[in-house]
Amino acid sequence: MLSTVTAWWETGHLLTARRAYDLLAADHPSVLSQAQTMLQPLKDHYPDLTFNEGDHPFVECATFADVIM
Repeated sequence: MLSTVTAWWETGHLLTARRAYDLLAADHPSVLSQAQTMLQPLKDHYPDLTFNEGDHPFVECATFADVIM
């Protein structure tokens, strides 16, 4: 029998990424800026898959794998 566990899915991933975003913004803004730059192409090329968190690609991309399944 096959079963799945979906405890994290979008909500859990968004909450964890948002907390990481806040910590990086406070303690390591240059690292956050670099991460945002690296992840921006996902928002640019897949806008329909990155709509949960507005203009925060760092947070939005946390759900990318959940949404494409």
